[in-house]
Amino acid sequence: MKIVNCTYCGDETDLPFECNYCKDQFCADHRLPEEHRCVKLTSIRAKRFGEKKVIRRQKRGFLDKVFGKNRD
Repeated sequence: MKIVNCTYCGDETDLPFECNYCKDQFCADHRLPEEHRCVKLTSIRAKRFGEKKVIRRQKRGFLDKVFGKNRD
């Protein structure tokens, strides 16, 4: 088995994890993109969530239903 140094902390690990975004190898503590401050994660999130503009309608409250206020 190949021993690899974690790209984030430099610790040696015999079971490295590869990030799906930046393709670097990390130890178990830094395997998640949020844990090793993945630079590609923020750009991918901005690209994915920026494309879709979510418009959420506000639910009608109990008083609106009772008194017949219509916000549609």
